[in-house]
Amino acid sequence: MKFLRRPYLYLVAALVIISIILSVTYRYVPRLAFWTSGRILVTSERLSEVPLLQPSMKPTGIAILVSQTGGIRADDEALSKLLLDRGFLVLTVDLERWRQQLNQDTGECTYFVSDLEGLAKEAQRMISLDTYMHPVMIGIGEGGVMSYASVANSPAATLAGAVALDPTVALNTKLPSCEGADFEPVAGQGYSYSYDADLPNPAVIVREKADPAPSGPPTPGYFKAQEKLAAGKPERMQMAADAAVEIAKEDASADTLPIVDIPSSNGPAKYLAVFFSGDGGWRDIDKSVGDIIAKEGVHVVGVDSLRYYWSVRKPEDIAKDIGRIIKKADPTGKLPVVLLGYSFGANTVPFAWPFIPEHLQQRIAMVGLIGTEETTPFQVSVGAWLGLGGDNEVAPAVAKLPPAKVLCVYGTQEDDTACNDPSLSTVQKIQLQGDHHYDEKYDTLAAKLMEAIASRVQAQPAAQ
Repeated sequence: MKFLRRPYLYLVAALVIISIILSVTYRYVPRLAFWTSGRILVTSERLSEVPLLQPSMKPTGIAILVSQTGGIRADDEALSKLLLDRGFLVLTVDLERWRQQLNQDTGECTYFVSDLEGLAKEAQRMISLDTYMHPVMIGIGEGGVMSYASVANSPAATLAGAVALDPTVALNTKLPSCEGADFEPVAGQGYSYSYDADLPNPAVIVREKADPAPSGPPTPGYFKAQEKLAAGKPERMQMAADAAVEIAKEDASADTLPIVDIPSSNGPAKYLAVFFSGDGGWRDIDKSVGDIIAKEGVHVVGVDSLRYYWSVRKPEDIAKDIGRIIKKADPTGKLPVVLLGYSFGANTVPFAWPFIPEHLQQRIAMVGLIGTEETTPFQVSVGAWLGLGGDNEVAPAVAKLPPAKVLCVYGTQEDDTACNDPSLSTVQKIQLQGDHHYDEKYDTLAAKLMEAIASRVQAQPAAQ
């Protein structure tokens, strides 16, 4: 019998070794592609089999190049080469193929940005980038108009910015862009877009002659399109590629941690809130609520979870980063601290609690969990974006927090919330109307949070 078992053991050992080799190959071989030019096809939503071109160096940015009229032409390829030489990953979108899909939309407008955001995420996951980079939109002619209109219509922290080289008068789609720049129909040519829009991220228009209608000053917190002029086409091509580099640098120039600092806009700060966003990044509900409570005397430090959790984070590392953020934001150590999380952020923050030093735990008056789910990973993934959750149960982690500090917010249509787990029967819960976005009534959500913060701070001993 012993003799019969030995070949079986050898087989098991061989299978284990093969699985380890395959897992290592899957994890590390894609990164080696940075050092040899290669092409991968990426698909997301209405964009299918988009070529991903890789530079011969470690990437410094990612660009989505939308072709000019007629599809990918020599100028588009030349611009791609200039971007590759500057260290960009380049996704080359054939405008004609994409336009066919966009023109199947019905309604009053079309939203380009979800296709682009999904494409950038999928591409960076496929090659196992350690750090997520927001894409720079760039294009020639109609592709330039599409690039500009996409950034004008994008939420904050979605696209890095746009470069439009020699934009045409209009972009020929059946429906206009949903929001952003003002547009006008142009007979037989689709829609023209105003270059005077307030933009969430920078945009550069490169052309031969100046626009006769220059942009006015930007609204505080927004950008206006910047114009760059050059007579020769080769010079304009170089100028466009250099502009993309500057936009990528600006997008990556945040602190070591991907944070957004929002000081109190209503006098000196009364509280400090460290707010971990959902896995879409610092935008929409997180950004809206953060902006609202900053007007109520809260110094908000938002953590962009899309970037922060792009690589796996251990709970003890999350705790260390929370401590770093608090120390930098409040060197005096006097402000009451609130930990907030939305969705993915709410799922992961409770796991860090046991690793937060006791003196800092005492300063934390409240842990507000908004839209927390039943399970979570510690890294954003395609599965997480699809709502597939992860392997770590959230409720047991929340149950380890002091119940008096916890606030759990969920919607009437959220059926996968951890808030209603029996182990959390002693924590305060607030139920709001709606699904994961609470019918977008962010003022109501912010008001509930402020009430809960005030009540807990009153019950907490003042910092010495």
